[in-house]
Amino acid sequence: MNPGDRTFGKLLALAATAWVFRAVGPELYGTAALTTQLLAAVVIQAGLLLSPVRLAGWTFLVGFSWDLLTFSALGHHVLVVGLTALLVRTQRGWWLGASAGEQAAGSVLAAVTYFALDRFFHLLEIRSWDWPFALSVNLVVAGLVNGVVSVALGWWLERQSEPSPRRVTRRFR
Repeated sequence: MNPGDRTFGKLLALAATAWVFRAVGPELYGTAALTTQLLAAVVIQAGLLLSPVRLAGWTFLVGFSWDLLTFSALGHHVLVVGLTALLVRTQRGWWLGASAGEQAAGSVLAAVTYFALDRFFHLLEIRSWDWPFALSVNLVVAGLVNGVVSVALGWWLERQSEPSPRRVTRRFR
């Protein structure tokens, strides 16, 4: 199996996990922004790890699934996921050479971009122009958490992609 196939599958599984957390996650006041936007952390990693062709396929698959599962207009989340992943992909060279703190800051900015695009397309979808929308403390905290989660996901995916040392035993006859 190709390492790219495994990464593609892991990112699909992480997107599904983000959906499950959103669907059955806590309904406490202020967690809506966090649970809805955990997909942003996965999108950031997809933008960094997948080739352009695989990223396009992943974007359509995840975006259309998210649209169907949230009863959104078809294409709404494809645009959000695609534009955020494209933004991250265009900054990939900088991102991979950045320190952990710079990567976390970039992840926070990308997560906030994800939310802003999602909110913008949602307002267009329901034909309610409430722009600019207020950035609440919950949204800022959700952006920070998504940034940190994205960096942690990146480290985890990087460790998973490293070949593990195998023990070679030779039999002497």
